[in-house]
Amino acid sequence: MTEHADPEPDNRPSGQGVTRRGLILGGAAALGVAASARGAAGGVPEAPGPKPVMPTAILGRTGMRVSRLAQGGSWHVDPEVLAVGAELGINYIDTAEGYVDGNSERAVGEYLKDIGATGHSAERQKIWLVSKTFDHAGMEKHLAGTLGRLNQDYIDCYYMHMFQNPDALSRPETRAMAERLKKSGKIRFFGFSTHSATPECLTAAAQCGYVDVIMFRYDHHIFPQAKLDAAIDVCHKAGIGLVAMKVQLGGMTLPDRYNVFKQRGLNQYQAAIKAVAEDERVHSICSEMVNTDQLQLNAVAISSKLSTAERDALHEHGRLISHLWCRGCEHICREASGAGAQIAVFDTLRFLMYHDHYGKREQARKLFADLPAEQRDLRILDTADWRNAETACPFHVPLQRLMARARERLG
Repeated sequence: MTEHADPEPDNRPSGQGVTRRGLILGGAAALGVAASARGAAGGVPEAPGPKPVMPTAILGRTGMRVSRLAQGGSWHVDPEVLAVGAELGINYIDTAEGYVDGNSERAVGEYLKDIGATGHSAERQKIWLVSKTFDHAGMEKHLAGTLGRLNQDYIDCYYMHMFQNPDALSRPETRAMAERLKKSGKIRFFGFSTHSATPECLTAAAQCGYVDVIMFRYDHHIFPQAKLDAAIDVCHKAGIGLVAMKVQLGGMTLPDRYNVFKQRGLNQYQAAIKAVAEDERVHSICSEMVNTDQLQLNAVAISSKLSTAERDALHEHGRLISHLWCRGCEHICREASGAGAQIAVFDTLRFLMYHDHYGKREQARKLFADLPAEQRDLRILDTADWRNAETACPFHVPLQRLMARARERLG
């Protein structure tokens, strides 16, 4: 995820001669390139060509035909980008009340008002609009603010944001709340987004019967996992709409001498989208696209097939960086380190990724500062046994170095 030194060799492709130390220390500058300059699609825009045909899919039992590329709104939303996206065939817009202190919803709302996509107009019915809240128990009281900022009478789907407790889906009060919200007419469907405990959350959703749509972390580094694959299959068979996010793994790149995409003359970001789009169980891919170049590149990618060269490069790239990012199983490392249940390892390292790889330093520091004090108290680094935590980590993440860097960059 970021610069570190580790004396142990990585499990590497034969003949590469790459160690973790050589890989990271040899290319710290390359790893720190801002994703905002390249964005989710990355690279330099290709020469103009025929307008790509945006593929669509029926979003599970919702019955809505959505574009397989969705416009994410987690940072500053540009109405021009939304308009160009619509011209390219994107009819899926994702936002949340917590994005940019509500300004993402406001910008989306102004755009929708300008194009007449309010009320139950014909323009509004063409769009699939999603928002979210962190307050899972208080969704009903937060919805009014979301609708006001979006200039809407209803939204198509409302998510429990960053959901990670599958047991909550079996609680009668959660089902009752979802049913009240849908019956009110202020939302059409109910769902959640999940960054961690993903297979467990997906499986529980398929069993509970009232979750309509799920947005989940899914990329070319994570999708071969058998447990996740089985959970996706169960949800697909249950008719749940499935939306992939984080398909670019934070735009993480490698130094030129290790960059398997540059060696092959390929675009890493387009290949990543194509790889996820190959899974037809996934109805749409949500990507934050902050300029029209990124839109064009991603639109080309979603409408193209993955080549053999791209597939090989993705698998090799995955092996090279597998140890550099946190998957969210933080209960394992917390227990092994003695750090206790409070420290937010996953969120801390996620915000560090925003800082180092998205190029969103101010926002990353703010998100970290907004964590409860006990969750961001990195003085625990001085007493916890992070080396023991690294040994326990199933993915061999260099936790001591990463957490120390987080304290330096975010604290």
